[in-house]
Amino acid sequence: MKRLFLDTNILLDLAQHRENYDFAVKILDEAYNGKIEVCASTLSYANIAYILRKEPPMLIYRILGMLSEDIDMLPLLPNHISAAINQPAPDFEDMLQYQCAKSEGCDIIITNNKKDFESISTLPLMTSQEFISTFNSEN
Repeated sequence: MKRLFLDTNILLDLAQHRENYDFAVKILDEAYNGKIEVCASTLSYANIAYILRKEPPMLIYRILGMLSEDIDMLPLLPNHISAAINQPAPDFEDMLQYQCAKSEGCDIIITNNKKDFESISTLPLMTSQEFISTFNSEN
């Protein structure tokens, strides 16, 4: 079973019903049906809370709670931070996400900002739309 790492922007698509919302929902549907495993770094939850900080607090907590029900939360560990520091990248947060995904055995990083990971990732990168298209054609 494929283990997908969902970048923060995928979670924000879900939380804010953004442009790629439908693809993100389809990914969660496949996880719910036991066809794939989805996970995200605990850092993503902090990022989402910060991005949504102008929303009512109860709404933020409800969104975070819904996301945490369906997505396996992976801890951001000291070794992830050390690795990110020792491998400078254009965006430190992306390097933290990558280190978490890599060390936690993820097969693919799902992000709608592939360019942010292209220079740092040895893991395959797919947008949510690319993943759904590929997944549907394989099954």
